[in-house]
Amino acid sequence: MKFLVGLLFLSIQVNASSLGIEGRVTSAAGCGKKVMVWLSLDKDNFQERKLLIHTEVPAGGTFKFYTKPGAYQLRASDEVGCEFMQRLTVNSKSLNQAVKLVKK
Repeated sequence: MKFLVGLLFLSIQVNASSLGIEGRVTSAAGCGKKVMVWLSLDKDNFQERKLLIHTEVPAGGTFKFYTKPGAYQLRASDEVGCEFMQRLTVNSKSLNQAVKLVKK
């Protein structure tokens, strides 16, 4: 997968609470200007991993997904192959989490 080669540092600052998951998208040189961010159930089997919501975010932009407590996957990608996947557990004690988008 040659599109995964190279350096990319996209970061999302995520606050997870019973009200939602929010963050900011930033990207390094060589990545696209727009990033698609998805939130799905945390399941290893892709057929069980239900997409809950997605949105397109410009580099430097923010997003917020309202959720119930539970296990989720936060994914992001752009048109040039930069991508990210982070598993998150949202509960009343998990108020702040930081994750990074990295091109592998």
